[in-house]
Amino acid sequence: MSELDSIIFEIRDGISEVAEDFDSETKDLVSFLGVNDEHEYHSVMDSFILLEDTQLAKNEFCKVDFINESFGRLYLMFYGVLNSCYMQQQAILVISKKLNIEQNISEIKGVEVVAYRNDFSAHSPNRGRGKSEHSFMLDRLAMRQAKVKGYTANHETGDVFREANINSLISEWDLVLERQLALIAEKLLNKKHNNTP
Repeated sequence: MSELDSIIFEIRDGISEVAEDFDSETKDLVSFLGVNDEHEYHSVMDSFILLEDTQLAKNEFCKVDFINESFGRLYLMFYGVLNSCYMQQQAILVISKKLNIEQNISEIKGVEVVAYRNDFSAHSPNRGRGKSEHSFMLDRLAMRQAKVKGYTANHETGDVFREANINSLISEWDLVLERQLALIAEKLLNKKHNNTP
């Protein structure tokens, strides 16, 4: 289990312990998390589940044999892992907002893996019409070298090329995510321990 997985588990386990202590009264969990209402509580919990699920996808991606996979499976895996990182970004932003944690928000919003996701994994052929954003075509041969690489031909200045190592993008994101989760763990788990008789 990675450090990131451990922190997510520790937070979820801490919340579960509080739920058991309160006999699973949602209003007590709302109070414990310091959120405004049950809707926000469920939003935070859904976001934690999303973090766990997308961690499974990312962990599985780390086992990929890029050389021997078919191109179709590589596209599925690259699109999937890039979107998993985006979903994690959105989940951690929701959790941070609901728990009133304002540190690192700009860094989370500006993470490079999501910029690559937006260019390569969320593009459509008409992206960029009348905007400064443009669709990028993912180079299938570069995926065999663990690269997110490609170009756009619909930029007003002509062809634009981008390239990054997928594992480096994920590792950089994991550090940002881990740092934010550590803040969340510190806030929630210290609160749990301080309320324990």
